[in-house]
Amino acid sequence: MELGHTIEDSRKKYPELTKELLTELRMYCEERGIAQVPDEKLALFAHSCYFDLESAKRCMNVYYKLRSTVPEFFANRDPTSDDLQHSLKALQFVGLPKPDRNGNRIIFHRLADYRPSQYIFNDGVKLLQMSVDASLYTEGCTPGYIFLFDMQGVRLGHLTRLSITSIRRFFEYLQEGLPVRLRGIHVLNAVWFMDKVLGLVRPFMKRELFEMLHLYTGDVSDIYEHISPECLPSDFGGDLECLETLHEKHSRRLHDLRDYFLEEERLYRSWGSLHTLPPTPEPREK
Repeated sequence: MELGHTIEDSRKKYPELTKELLTELRMYCEERGIAQVPDEKLALFAHSCYFDLESAKRCMNVYYKLRSTVPEFFANRDPTSDDLQHSLKALQFVGLPKPDRNGNRIIFHRLADYRPSQYIFNDGVKLLQMSVDASLYTEGCTPGYIFLFDMQGVRLGHLTRLSITSIRRFFEYLQEGLPVRLRGIHVLNAVWFMDKVLGLVRPFMKRELFEMLHLYTGDVSDIYEHISPECLPSDFGGDLECLETLHEKHSRRLHDLRDYFLEEERLYRSWGSLHTLPPTPEPREK
């Protein structure tokens, strides 16, 4: 499996990605039934866990465990499928092309179709993770990631489309298995029933994650304190192209990576075939 960057690219930025560290992680994968994880992928786990070997192993374990056992998020990741084509029309996703002032990449998401009947939560999570994967494919190790959500158009009816099981699994992956340094979650146009939204998700959020959450109910310019206009779409007073154009480009990008998504899915299906999963990992130190 080849990625859109090389291990040398990541090692120039992070010399802590030693051959010895990656060899240890490769052996860990091979013991668990996966023998084809490229160095570039191993580096993501090491970097996200600040180069601590045992933390990286725990992160890998959750990553592959969930990807091999939660098909609603991680199976059938063909961007040309009818289901994902539907959600790419109902939702908008963008890996914003310009990082913030600290080098953090920004993943944006909002509704395109406000009708609750068109919202499929599991497919939305699937596309969110595919958007992160598309960024990691190209960028490799980066200082961190920011999630930027716009709640414009969200109604109470959308909450009825959620399941507690899916919410729990999403936050488990986000907090323990996502191989990035998550820097913040920013929510624009927070709705009047935000207390109900938080009531659903707060039980599954660790304190560290909850403290990353920033809600904005007023002027969109309030976010400029954290994310400068040069990194934002023109829809929010930024210097980038409009969201419609950016989303179309991002959708084409996902289509271009179709073979990669399908190849990786075949790879992680074998995780765990040779071992018993360890206890739930301890939170990663940030």
